[in-house]
Amino acid sequence: MSLSNARKLQIALRLNWICYVGLMLLFAAWNLVLPGGSIKWWLLQTVPLLLVLPGLLKGHYRSYLWLCFILLLYITASIVDVMMPGRGWQHGVLLVLSLTLFFSAMMTSRWQRMQ
Repeated sequence: MSLSNARKLQIALRLNWICYVGLMLLFAAWNLVLPGGSIKWWLLQTVPLLLVLPGLLKGHYRSYLWLCFILLLYITASIVDVMMPGRGWQHGVLLVLSLTLFFSAMMTSRWQRMQ
């Protein structure tokens, strides 16, 4: 039994928002709460994600495509950091959230165009 495209889209949209908010909370905790963080790094990490937020709120499929391009930077940086010894747990969480958001945003864009 396969799910309909509308149901798949609904699940993917929910997963997108969970991961998007999770990334924002991770960056806030990492840079504003935990020692060693800074406002400059927080802005550098969050502004690219905020650029696509208006399109995401309107549900434009191209915004999800742009989000995928932006997430490639986060994925690349987090893979490098995860492989380095002595790094904290934040890099692993960043990798999981970024990869999950990448795949769900990619599929959301595809399923939106199919409707």
